[in-house]
Amino acid sequence: MKFGCIVLATTLAGGSAARRLRNTRRLREDTFIFNTVADGTAQATTANTSDKVGTSCSTDDRRVKFMDDDDQDYMDITTTKWHSGGYRMDCVDKGSHTGWQCWATCSPFPNPNFMEWNFLTFEAKVSGTFDSICKPTIGLKKRWPSYSSNVLALEGEYVDGGSLSETEWTRVVIPIGDLATAEWPNVDGVKDIYFRNCGTAYSVNPHYQIRGLLLTDDPPTISAGEVTAEPTPQPTGHPTTTNPTKSPSSPPTVSPTEPYWPIWKEAGDSNTMEDPSYTCFEQKERLGITVEDNVFQDYFTIRPDPWVSGGVKSCFPFDGSAPDWTEKLYLTFLAKVEGESPGCTPSITLTGGWPRLSSNKIFLEDTYVDAGSLVSSDFRRVAIPLDDMRTNEWSLNNLYALYFHTCGFNEEGSAYPLLTYHVSDLAVTNNAIDVISMPPTTSPTPYVTDDTLLATHRFIHKNWYPIFAPNREPAENSWLIAENDAWPIVDSSAPSHSVTIFIPFDQTVIFSAAADSTIYDKIIVEGSLTIRPVDADVKIAAGTIIVEKGGTLNILTEENSEHTVTVEINGALDDQMDPEEMMVGILALEGSLTISGNEVHTKMAPLSQTATAGSNVLVIDEAAAFAVGGELTLPDTQEGLNVGHWNFPACCSYTDQTETCTIAAIDGNQITCEQTLMYDHAISSNAAYITRSVVIRTSEASTDRGHILHTGAGKFEVRNARVENLGRTSTDLIDSTVMAPDEDLNFPPGQAKMIVSHQGSNQIARYAVHAHHSLVEAYFSGNAVLPVGRDGMVAHNSRVHILDNIVVGANGTGIFLEDGTETGPVLNNYIIGRGGGSRGGDDGRFSSQSGTDMAHGGFGIWCRGKLALVQGNHAEGHFGVSPFAFFVHPNFISDKVVPDVQGTPAELAGKKLKDIEPTHTNGLQLQSYGGFVNNSAVATFQVGIDLSYFSVSADDEVGSIIQDAFIKNLALNGRGISTTHSSLFTLNDVTIQGTVAENTITGIWCNNCNGCTLQTPNTTLVIENVAAKRGGNC
Repeated sequence: MKFGCIVLATTLAGGSAARRLRNTRRLREDTFIFNTVADGTAQATTANTSDKVGTSCSTDDRRVKFMDDDDQDYMDITTTKWHSGGYRMDCVDKGSHTGWQCWATCSPFPNPNFMEWNFLTFEAKVSGTFDSICKPTIGLKKRWPSYSSNVLALEGEYVDGGSLSETEWTRVVIPIGDLATAEWPNVDGVKDIYFRNCGTAYSVNPHYQIRGLLLTDDPPTISAGEVTAEPTPQPTGHPTTTNPTKSPSSPPTVSPTEPYWPIWKEAGDSNTMEDPSYTCFEQKERLGITVEDNVFQDYFTIRPDPWVSGGVKSCFPFDGSAPDWTEKLYLTFLAKVEGESPGCTPSITLTGGWPRLSSNKIFLEDTYVDAGSLVSSDFRRVAIPLDDMRTNEWSLNNLYALYFHTCGFNEEGSAYPLLTYHVSDLAVTNNAIDVISMPPTTSPTPYVTDDTLLATHRFIHKNWYPIFAPNREPAENSWLIAENDAWPIVDSSAPSHSVTIFIPFDQTVIFSAAADSTIYDKIIVEGSLTIRPVDADVKIAAGTIIVEKGGTLNILTEENSEHTVTVEINGALDDQMDPEEMMVGILALEGSLTISGNEVHTKMAPLSQTATAGSNVLVIDEAAAFAVGGELTLPDTQEGLNVGHWNFPACCSYTDQTETCTIAAIDGNQITCEQTLMYDHAISSNAAYITRSVVIRTSEASTDRGHILHTGAGKFEVRNARVENLGRTSTDLIDSTVMAPDEDLNFPPGQAKMIVSHQGSNQIARYAVHAHHSLVEAYFSGNAVLPVGRDGMVAHNSRVHILDNIVVGANGTGIFLEDGTETGPVLNNYIIGRGGGSRGGDDGRFSSQSGTDMAHGGFGIWCRGKLALVQGNHAEGHFGVSPFAFFVHPNFISDKVVPDVQGTPAELAGKKLKDIEPTHTNGLQLQSYGGFVNNSAVATFQVGIDLSYFSVSADDEVGSIIQDAFIKNLALNGRGISTTHSSLFTLNDVTIQGTVAENTITGIWCNNCNGCTLQTPNTTLVIENVAAKRGGNC
C-alpha cells in the first residue's frame, strides 16, 4: 500500500518505547515503505500520472540493490567509508534527474510526515567490524530545509534481543519521537531513510539487509535488550564516542568524535572506491602525478610546473558533499622535497567554498617540520595546526583540495627550479603530533594575494576559462540564485543577456517552463539542473550554459512523450573577458552533461524510386517508420562533377543539391513533402531522418555560433538529439589566441590574470559536439548533427562511443578522431557531405601548424591513429576530399598518452603512442585494436579511402587490413583508394566502382612510396568501371 489519506482506528500494542507516543490524533493504517521489489521503483498514482514512472527509489543505485527473494524481498545496502545508503521517499535520482515520482496521493507535498505514525519497524541483518564508535545506525533526511534526524544505533531497546545478527533476521522497532530533534521536531517532509556508514576511519563499513520497512501505530512486540537512556544525538560527522571509563589526567581542549582521519595512506587511496577512473589528485594528468606502491611505505609524487600547482582533492564527487575541517585540529603528513633553491620554499594551501576561498599559505619549514626543514634524502614529519591555515573569511568548511605549490617565476621573469614533492601518510587529526619543534600556535606566514578581482581566469583540467561571480557582472545585470530546489523568479521585462542563473551545489532544479521569453546571459550549474517537458514543449535560450565540477545538467524528454525540448544558444563573444572564445555554447567543465531525446528507431532509409525535381513525393518502403511533421535530408546524387579540376568548384558552376523534405503526409510507402523538390535524387540513395525530440541549436538571432564541449571528469552523453548550426571553428588556417598568466600578480592556486600576446581569429576546438580530454567513457549516439562550421563530432584524447548518428554538411570532417589516442568505436553512422572544406589534403598544413590544423579538406570520418574500430559507416553526398581518411604520421603525437578511462584496453591505458608501436612485432596496424570494416560510400569525392603514413616492418606480409569496403564514385574523376608513404595493405572483399561513362578515375593510387611498389597480398578486390585500376607507385 502506498501513502494515502485514509484514517483508520486501530489498537496500539504496548512496549517499553510506548512512552514516546504522540496520542493527540487518531491511529493510522499501517503503511509499507518497502515490502517488495516493486517498491524499489516509482509507481504511477491516480493523483499524478504525468510523473516519471520507474525511477529508482534508492538513495544511490551503486550501493543499494532491491533483491527478489523467495522468502521475502529485501534491500541490500553496502556502505563505504564515504557513503551511506538507503531508501529515497520521493524517488529523486540525483544522478540522472529523470524526474521524481510523487509517492503520496495527498496534496500538496509528496514527502511523508513520519509523525503521523508512532513507529518505524523492519527486520534487518548486518555484517561488519563494529566497536564502540562504529555501529549499525539509522537516520532520516528532510527534503527542505535539509535537516537531519537523530542518528540511532540499532541496538538495545530498539532491537529484538538487543543486537542485530549477521545470519538471522532480527526485528527493529523505533519510536518516531526518538528521531526528532529540536531543529526538526515534526519529522515531516522526509526525503531519505539512511542506513549509515562509520566514516573514513574504517576500512570495513556496515553491510545491511533490510526487509518489511513499515510505518505503524501497532508495532510487533520485541524483547527489550539493554536500554540506553537517550538516543545518540545528531553527530557532526560520525556517531559520538562512548564515555571513557575514567577521567583523563587533564581535561582535553577538544573532545573529538574521532581522533584521526586518513586522507591518503596507500596507493589505493588515489582513486575513489565508487569509480576507480576518478582520481583523487588535482592536476594529475598535467603534472604527471605518480604513485609509488612500496612494500615499506606508499607515497605519491607531485612536480608542479611554473604555472600550476597540484595536490589532493576531496573524493566526494557523487553526492556533492565535501569535507568539513571546521572542528579538526591538525594536518599532518610525511614528506621529502627536491629542488629547493634560494627564494623557493615548499608550501601548501587549502581551497574550498564558493566562490573559491584559500587558506593561509604555510611554508614547510621551521616549527612545522621535523628538524626545521624538508630534505630530499628521507621523509620527515610535518604537523600544521589548522588554526594557522584558517582565515577570517574561511573556517575550512566545504573543502575542495590541498595544494603543494609551485614557486613560479623570480623577479627577473625566470622560472625557479621545479620542486618535487614526495608525500605519504596524509591525514587530519585531533591528536597533537610531536615534531622536533612543536607546531606554533601564533601567527602563521600569511598568504598574501593581490585583489582577486584582478584575476581573469581559472585553470580547469587542460585550459584556462573565465571566472564568474556576482561581483564580476556588469552593473545593469542580475545574478539570480536558485533556492528551495526551484528556478528563480525572473522579471519578464529583463533585457536580453542581463540575467545569470546560478544553481548552487545543494540545489536540484527541474526547468519545464513552456513559455520563457528571457534570453539568459549565463546559466551556471554547480548543483543539478534538469530541463525536461511535463505537459508542454519546453524552450530556453542562453548565451552560455556552464556545468561546473560536481554539477549535473540533464536535457531530456521522456520516452513516448509527444513534447520536446529546445535549447537555443544566443550570445556574442567577448574577447576582452574571454580572449580564447571559450564561451557561447554548453560547457561541462568536469561536470556531468547528459542530453537525451526519445529513441529514433529508423534513422535512414533508401529511396525505392528516383525522386524527381518538380515532384513532392518520395517512395520509401520504410515510410511508416517516420512521422508527419518530421524532416528528411536527401543527399546530393548528381553525377559527373569534375572534382579533379584545379579550380573546382569555381570552374564548373557547381550547386549543392542537398535538400530537405518536411513530411506532410504518409500513405503506405509514399511520403508527401511540404516542399516541391528542386533536384533529382537517385534510387537507392538514403533519406536521413533528422527530427529529434531534443534540439540544441544556435539561434538565428545569435551573434556567434555555439558549441558543446566537455572536459575532464564527470559524465558526457549526447543521445538522440538534433544538434543544429553549432561549431564555429572554420576550415581556414587555425589562428588561436596566445595568452599567459601575469607573473607579477599573486592569486590562489589555479587562478591568474591572463595577458594576451595575440588575439586569434579562428580558435581551434570550437566544434559542434566535442569531448576535449574527457576522463570519462562518453557516448554520442543516435543524433542528427546538421550544418556545422568545421567538425561535427569530435573525440579529442577521449574515449567516445560514436554510434548510429547522422552528420550532414560538416565542412571539415563529420567525425574527427583528433589525437590518435582515441579508442572508442565509430559504428553505423551516416555522413552526408555537402561539398564544403578547403578541398586540400593534410600535408599542406601539417608541418607549419605542428600537426594541429588537420582534417580541413572535407571528409566524412577522419582518424589520426589506428586504435579505434571504424565499422558499418556509410557516406553519401559530396566530400571535398574523402569520405574516409587515416593520417597516422607519428610527428607531434608520439608522446601523447591514451587516456586511462573505463573501457580502454588495459594494454593501452596510460601508454604513450610511441611505447605502443614497439609492442607489436610487425608494427601497429588498424586491426591490432580496432579495424576498418564494412564501410561504404556512394558519393562524389577526390579519394574514396585516403591512407597516409602506414609503416610496416620488413617481415610484415599483411599490413593494415581494409575489410568489406564498398566505394562508388559519382564524379568524373578521382581515386578509389589513395595511399601516401605506405607500402603494404591487405584488401579483403573491397569493391571500387566508377559511375559515369568515360571517367578518368583510378582504382588504387600510390604516392611517395620512396621507390617501392604498393603491395596488396591475399587481396579479394573488385575494381569496375574505372579508367585505370592502378596508378602512381602501384
